[in-house]
Amino acid sequence: MTIGELVNHGGWAMYPIYLCSLVAAAIFLKKALEFYTSQLSKMDWLEPVLAQIKAGNFDQAIAEARATANPVGGVIVAMLDVISHRPDRIEAEAVRTGGLALQTLEKNVSTLSFIAQIAPLLGLLGTVVGMVELFMGLGSSDMGQVDAAMLSSGIWTALLTTAAGLLVAVPALAAYMYLNSRTDAFRLKMSDSIARVLTALPASAVQSVTESSALQESVEEETSEETSATRKVAHAV
Repeated sequence: MTIGELVNHGGWAMYPIYLCSLVAAAIFLKKALEFYTSQLSKMDWLEPVLAQIKAGNFDQAIAEARATANPVGGVIVAMLDVISHRPDRIEAEAVRTGGLALQTLEKNVSTLSFIAQIAPLLGLLGTVVGMVELFMGLGSSDMGQVDAAMLSSGIWTALLTTAAGLLVAVPALAAYMYLNSRTDAFRLKMSDSIARVLTALPASAVQSVTESSALQESVEEETSEETSATRKVAHAV
């Protein structure tokens, strides 16, 4: 039996289920290709970058990190770009760019989870409607003339939508779990890479980061004290 015949036998509920299968397949193929081209599991480029960072050759480290397709390279480039003029923002920049990289990887993946939940419900709805129509037809006919073959045909036709919904939901859920596991693995690798970059920074850069952070905290404290004093004066007036 062809797909067209299955759709015709299953009724209207088969059309949204069939659409869900097409959307799920398109999303999975697109994300799988995106993960493959991003080389998420390939991290052999990181050691040369860390060596350049330890030596203080930030320009060379940026060039080598930019050459990789792995999104972690973009995070490292962003971190090293700000270290010269805003060393206090290096960790914040890592969080910002890392969040954007994760957002790109996770885009549309949740749709697979939605399809895995909605497809069985659509199939169940089609089955319920089919059974209602079947028994309505039996109720309007003479019960002594009910054909067992016709009855069984009506039942399997109604159950066809439930089977179709499950056939779409199971692969969609498997695809969602696979892509989600790849994203979680990338998140751990990115966190580890960021920590190793911060550790590899030379002492002079770390001192600049510490001084900038201390200066920022001092400015914030002075601003807070001035604000508090202003409020006291205004309250006294």
